[in-house]
Amino acid sequence: MIKLSGIDKERLKTDEAFYSGYQIAPEIRYYLKNTSNNNLNGFYLGLYYKYSNYKSELNGSYYTETGIPYDLEFDMKLDISSLGFLIGYKLPVTKHINIDFMIAGPGTGNYDFEFVNKKDLPEEFYEDFNEALEQYSILDFINSDFRFSEVNSRSKFSAFSFRYGIAVGYTF
Repeated sequence: MIKLSGIDKERLKTDEAFYSGYQIAPEIRYYLKNTSNNNLNGFYLGLYYKYSNYKSELNGSYYTETGIPYDLEFDMKLDISSLGFLIGYKLPVTKHINIDFMIAGPGTGNYDFEFVNKKDLPEEFYEDFNEALEQYSILDFINSDFRFSEVNSRSKFSAFSFRYGIAVGYTF
């Protein structure tokens, strides 16, 4: 579902990280137009809750300044809970087919990121790893005091979230 390119530095190389998992997104809608015969069409306002659970592994290699090789093996987990408002328009195309335009869905998200080291690594690895991760702008949202260390790391933070999209639907 989510792919992050690998790190390729002189002494630190990682494979690409592929996050896979699931998402559920229940919502409640109020249609502004008078609806009859169960035809829920037109503009609507709504509330949504979205939960996402992603897992991945991060593998690679690291060489110390003296050239000693280490294999990297990490388990990563990301849980996201978002709550927000939704504005959209549901357009009937035929009696059974419609197009749903989720125009805007501003909200707030709570992110829980966990990073578990499965192998022993030298202390200097974590400094080099934190320095290499500075190229990923998504980590700007993490608390500024969050840095990966020898201890299994976990970070919880909140950030703005946004939901939008186009869906094709079929009514029975």
